[in-house]
Amino acid sequence: MRALLVAPIILFMLTNCDRANDTSDTTGMDARIDSVFSSWNHRDTPGAAVAVMKGGKVVFKKGYGMANLEYDIPNTSTSIFHIASESKQYTAFCLVLLAKQGKLSLDDDIRKYLPYVPDFGQKITIKNLIHHTSGIRDQWQLLSIQGTRLEDVITTDHVLKLVANQKELNFPVGSRSLYSNTGYTLMAQIVEKVSGQSFRHFADSAIFKPLAMTDTHFHDDHTELVKGRTYSYEPGSSGKFVHAPLNYSVVGATSLFTTVEDELKWVHNYETYQVGGKEAVSQMFEQGVLTDGTKIDYAFALNIGKYKGYKAIGHGGGDAGYRTYAVRFPDEQLCIAVFSNLGAIDASELANKVADLYLPKKEEEPKAEPKGVDKAVFSHCTGYFTSESGNALRIYDSTKQYVHLFNQDAEVQSLSDSSFSIWGGYATFFFKKSDKAVPGLRVKLGDEKIDFFRYEPTTLASADMDAYVGTYENDELDSRYQIVKLNNKLFLRHWKYPDAPLNMVTRDQWTSNMWWMSNLNMLRDGKKIVRFEVNNGRVLHLKYQRIR
Repeated sequence: MRALLVAPIILFMLTNCDRANDTSDTTGMDARIDSVFSSWNHRDTPGAAVAVMKGGKVVFKKGYGMANLEYDIPNTSTSIFHIASESKQYTAFCLVLLAKQGKLSLDDDIRKYLPYVPDFGQKITIKNLIHHTSGIRDQWQLLSIQGTRLEDVITTDHVLKLVANQKELNFPVGSRSLYSNTGYTLMAQIVEKVSGQSFRHFADSAIFKPLAMTDTHFHDDHTELVKGRTYSYEPGSSGKFVHAPLNYSVVGATSLFTTVEDELKWVHNYETYQVGGKEAVSQMFEQGVLTDGTKIDYAFALNIGKYKGYKAIGHGGGDAGYRTYAVRFPDEQLCIAVFSNLGAIDASELANKVADLYLPKKEEEPKAEPKGVDKAVFSHCTGYFTSESGNALRIYDSTKQYVHLFNQDAEVQSLSDSSFSIWGGYATFFFKKSDKAVPGLRVKLGDEKIDFFRYEPTTLASADMDAYVGTYENDELDSRYQIVKLNNKLFLRHWKYPDAPLNMVTRDQWTSNMWWMSNLNMLRDGKKIVRFEVNNGRVLHLKYQRIR
């Protein structure tokens, strides 16, 4: 019995410590990378796998924590992960390859290949899908609104039926960029239509086999057994972990199964042009441009940006308990891939910490200490604000000036007498200097510009709540919700979910704790409420008609 108890520990030590080569680590880099993942390098936690390429050579690869907690199977650099949205760049490249072969144009109308997509009165091109500028609503949020839980079995056919039944877009085509997984599911369908093969087989023959990515495939059947796959986990109660089920049979936007070692083979192709050639590979870095001429950071499923002054090109993903990120620093010939099977792990943060160990430190110009906005000016901005899409914002003055956004407090930094920022400039607030309360703000969040308007929190008498009570229906999703009153409080009810309390922002704007419909706008005919509109996240202007 003693030997049996010791064996798993020996197995864990042997399999978790795979080296890129047999040379000794003379720089201590292995130990420093180990320290980055030390919180997850245990036999009772899920964890991660990491691989690093420098100058075209793999210089580090290792697994941390467990791939399967029930059977004591450790993560290694050859463990197979579902990499979620990081799959998208492969989908985009499949279309680039078909365009290179002359079988389609990226400027083609998608209805040329997918006639079941409704005619919204505007041309939607393949590039619109690639850059998330199509306006097509997001599949995961639509499914959740409909009542399909994301741990249910979800198939491509399910998504396509949702698309075929849509009546509106989120916004005019090309006017903004709003992430849409649906677009990439449709892109996979275009690949199948044009190539005459399943998307899985086309990607395998065009990309994976030429790059010797032997542990990689698009997982189009949730019942398929895959040797060496990791299992998905979320934090549970009392420090324990629970299984986070994933049952997707839908590809394009997600569902690539691969390893960190295979991922580096793919990322290295951006430098070698082995598959596709230089012209096709270069196309992947083409950033989207909106109809007003604004260039966005999003290219062909790659985010083009900077990290600590270095050009950084990458993409991440998250489904169930999987969190993934791969980033390339082209000027430094440095690539890092981090895959995790625990939803609490921030893969991009870990990848950046590994990057810090390799990137030369740049001389930074001295920065002045951030100053708070002048109190006399700031006082005109304090109060409660909301946006059309339901983002709640509070600006308040305590011992320092703060903004409360996305359930977080952030200290304000002054930019000018009519603007300030938080989070190191990620969110910038613009207002008109005034002696009176500022009625509204323009906020720049990354690539997005959002208008916020002021409101005053109010309460509603119990008798007035009755005006909202009723049954509401949407025929696009074949979906029905009720607004009910319980103990002098309003709740949103769906048979598949627990009742969600509704909280009033204004008399016609309410929020719930359901992420998929956290903002409801009440629409009236005169004084009577006749419908509400789901207006948040990646689904806008989805109307539920009051039927009784």
